[in-house]
This record gives sequence, structure tokens and C-alpha cells, in this order.
Amino acid sequence: MRKLRLLMLSGFLLAAQFLMAQTREVTGKVIDANGTPLNGASIRVKNTRAGTSAGADGTFKINAAANATLVISAVGYEDKDLNIGSQTNVGITL
Repeated sequence: MRKLRLLMLSGFLLAAQFLMAQTREVTGKVIDANGTPLNGASIRVKNTRAGTSAGADGTFKINAAANATLVISAVGYEDKDLNIGSQTNVGITL
């Protein structure tokens, strides 16, 4: 009986860890102050190894956890941190 309880507790803890670490796809567009798309801008999730770059039209897709912070950078522009909260589509101006 004790082994069964320990096994069940371990299972619940493992399941809770996976539920807390769920990610979702975040899409967006990176532009400059004139509204020009920034091709090749770097987008990464802060404190992780997840990252991507913007396409020719400035759009990107990345998987991030809720309330994650995106770090956006491009050559010649100041880096920008953006807390995405519950958003799944963001617009970023550098």
C-alpha cells in the first residue's frame, strides 16, 4: 500500500511539472520606427535556448511559455525586452 501511494504521488508530481511547462506558439512582426519590416531580427525567449529570426517580411513564430519575456535584437537597433503575458500575437517596434 505504501509503495502504491508513493508511486501515485510521483505520478502526480511528474504530471504537474509537465502542465506548468506548457508552451504555446507566439507569432509576431518586427518593424522599425518607419514601419519597415526588419529582416533577420533575432527573437529569443529570455533565460532559455529557444530562438528564431524574423523573415523577409519581419514575421516570426516561436514557442514560449505564458508570461515569458522575448528579447528582440537587430543590427543597428537597441535590444528590446517584451513580456508577452497571455498574448499569442505581438507587434514589436525597434
